[in-house]
Amino acid sequence: MKTWSYALIGIGLVALLYGMFTKGFSADEHEQVHFWGTLMYNTIFWTLICNASMFFICVTTLGQAGFTQAFRRVPEAISTMVPIFGAITFAVLMYIIFGHKHHIYHWLDAEAVAADPILSGKAGFLNPVFFVIWTTLTIGLWSFLGWRVRQWSKEADEAPMDHETGARYL
Repeated sequence: MKTWSYALIGIGLVALLYGMFTKGFSADEHEQVHFWGTLMYNTIFWTLICNASMFFICVTTLGQAGFTQAFRRVPEAISTMVPIFGAITFAVLMYIIFGHKHHIYHWLDAEAVAADPILSGKAGFLNPVFFVIWTTLTIGLWSFLGWRVRQWSKEADEAPMDHETGARYL
């Protein structure tokens, strides 16, 4: 099973590099936008899938749901990927922001912001500095929350569970 996983990871990396060199760094701007936009959407999608599993853990913990104990490890394992997918998403977003891919985010183009009153009104938060800070905080907090929930789960597994200890987790 591990061999198949490594083989599929290798195939995925080869496909990513092939797409990056044929479309991502193409002379045709439309091809670049197509590649980077698709890569951005895919990285955000998988990051949010991991966050959905973390949300499921949080909701069932706060709701004191007992039915999840049988399969709790599956969403916990999925949520451990938040820092990894978050870092990949962060790298892709930073390349789009600092690589001047203004066809993906129109607010990156200073001329478009100057000509559009709606974009001008939103310039306080639609700018690279705010975007970098907000993205860093969001991914960092998601990663911390996932780590902390996993730590609570490990503590609950290892500690003796009496009434006082159980009440502490609520």
